[in-house]
Amino acid sequence: MRQKSVSLVQPSGEKPGLDVLADVLQGVHLRSRVHARYELTAPWGMRIDGSPLPLFYAVMRGSCLLSTDERELSLAGGDFVFVPANVKFTLKDRRGTRVLPIAEVYATRTPIRCGGLLHYGGGGEAVTLVVGSFTFEGETLSPLVRHLPTLLHVRADDPKSPRWLESTLRFVASEIEARQPGHETVVSRLADVLFVQALRAHLESSSGEGGWLRALVDPRIGAVLQRVHENPEAPWTLEGLARLAGMSRSVFAERFKSLVGEAPLAYIGRWRMHRAMVLMRGRDVAMAEVARAVGYETESSFGKAFRRWVGMTPGAFRRQA
Repeated sequence: MRQKSVSLVQPSGEKPGLDVLADVLQGVHLRSRVHARYELTAPWGMRIDGSPLPLFYAVMRGSCLLSTDERELSLAGGDFVFVPANVKFTLKDRRGTRVLPIAEVYATRTPIRCGGLLHYGGGGEAVTLVVGSFTFEGETLSPLVRHLPTLLHVRADDPKSPRWLESTLRFVASEIEARQPGHETVVSRLADVLFVQALRAHLESSSGEGGWLRALVDPRIGAVLQRVHENPEAPWTLEGLARLAGMSRSVFAERFKSLVGEAPLAYIGRWRMHRAMVLMRGRDVAMAEVARAVGYETESSFGKAFRRWVGMTPGAFRRQA
């Protein structure tokens, strides 16, 4: 009854948490779109007052600064940065450069089609950026979307960066430059790949950070998440989860919550409802089958839990979806 996940990596010798990531990525139906290629010359600066969609920037050549209220990133050629929705930030060639609202930058230029060119700046040192956005279907209860880092920065000079990242960026640049038939679709699919590669690189380099992504590569908590995602319908208990992790119940509960951000059984409840939403969107499945697939013996008990988590009945959700 349950849709099987497809592993992003070869299973032998790899971290089990990456299978969980694949499962979650399938559930949110990632969709990417490349908006433009920026050809910028110093001095230049732009301010983005919170995009309704998550954005990404890939630096093809040159360098620049991306700054939020809490953090400043130096971006260089080959770098990739992901900025969640509703985060205010600036992009500029260097500190001290005046910034204009992005709407003003675009207002004086010919409307840009997907993957089109934006030329802007004072004629000095050049930088090329590819900018795009991501959307997630079914993100309401997704642990990935809820726990994305504020800024996800993959550095080209980081030895842990995926080997394919640089070549993927070059492929994106060549597709935009050539503008062959179907290039918009090709570039958007490549952007999907970039996002997954950026998540992988973040997993490799985030050993000292907390959060759900860090939990995926924690040897004990990651193993538990793997089993829960493989079998959301199982009658999980705190004692059983702790035993699976090889920890005492209290230590496991504390460790799980510190990494994931919520109690183990709350996480399972949230994931079950997310899986139910995916099943109801994807195919015509009887409600009783959906209920059993996520661990409920009756439609009534499933309906009550679903309404508690989602705010509507399963039937209303299915009609809306």
